[in-house]
Amino acid sequence: MLKLANQVIDAYDDISREGLAKLAKIGPDINLMSHAERADLKDHDFALSMITKKASKLNKFPIDSMDNTWLSNEYFEMNHDRLPKTAAVVAASNIKTACERFGVKPRASVVSMSKTAATTNIYYESSTERLTKTASAEVVSLEKIAAVRDIGDNYTYAQFAMPTPSHVKVACKYFEDKLDKIPVDYRHKYAAAIQQRSKELGMGVQGGSVIKYASDHYSGMVDSHLKSRETLVETAPEHKEYLQKLAGAKKELTPAQFAQALHGFDKKAGLTRHYGGYLTNPFEATFAGAPDQYEGYRTKVGSASMDSDAIRRLATEKYAQIKNYFGHSLADELRRDPVPIFDSLPMDAKEILGGIANGTA
Repeated sequence: MLKLANQVIDAYDDISREGLAKLAKIGPDINLMSHAERADLKDHDFALSMITKKASKLNKFPIDSMDNTWLSNEYFEMNHDRLPKTAAVVAASNIKTACERFGVKPRASVVSMSKTAATTNIYYESSTERLTKTASAEVVSLEKIAAVRDIGDNYTYAQFAMPTPSHVKVACKYFEDKLDKIPVDYRHKYAAAIQQRSKELGMGVQGGSVIKYASDHYSGMVDSHLKSRETLVETAPEHKEYLQKLAGAKKELTPAQFAQALHGFDKKAGLTRHYGGYLTNPFEATFAGAPDQYEGYRTKVGSASMDSDAIRRLATEKYAQIKNYFGHSLADELRRDPVPIFDSLPMDAKEILGGIANGTA
């Protein structure tokens, strides 16, 4: 078989227009997409998304519209024998579904090869059809799963490396086991790829370190982590100013963008050597596994009120005073998890902390 990339399979491979010329004699007035329009389609707009042996992606048979479904139906009839059988079955099933949706009569080959409904449009050119019943996902795929940079930078490779739920589970275990050895700036990318692949395969959300690093939610402790950095750059006003600007930009930045910016600052300011000690790395510091249930928290304390930001500032800036009043155990807990701990305290303790915050205690 010739390489799939060199085959005329659908209408948009047909550069010579030979197939289109034949179809023009029998078909309705069909509009052919421009290259730009085709480039704008998503993977799920095609009946077949093939991951090749070199982890590149070939999307075939667009089915996003009636015109494209009609063309894909006809081109499948002409060229399905150029595809691996499994790929043809996947394409046929998805083309048939699209034909039903747009009122197009499916061709004989589409009907005959779509007896089993496809659950995806993805076909892997290499390893998945060759796995034996005794071969474990870990043995087969660990080399690919360990390609952290490839998975982080190229989601097509992630799909190639994790073709089944078993592979996703191995990737989760690999991430947990090797977390400290994975470059800091690739932990979010790798975890996000695992999470996206898990959802595609119907596995739901993965927990543990994956949900933490793949999160799109801010941690409630971000400002405290920025304060920790400020204490290390007190002699560099330009660095303090940058951290203050970054804190004010949270609403304009996604957590991933914020973490990348903070990592860039840490490298520029020479703070990366403190990771795992005085400082939490910017990705772990930025992301929360789930939305912060205390976001927007506000409670009345005596005649005043305190919000979540004020409580976080209190826990870090007034740590010494809190320790004098309550001891180091509570002071440490409050600094580690300010709002939940504050919320759990009796009102008299809250009133003392409120006095420490406003300078009356």
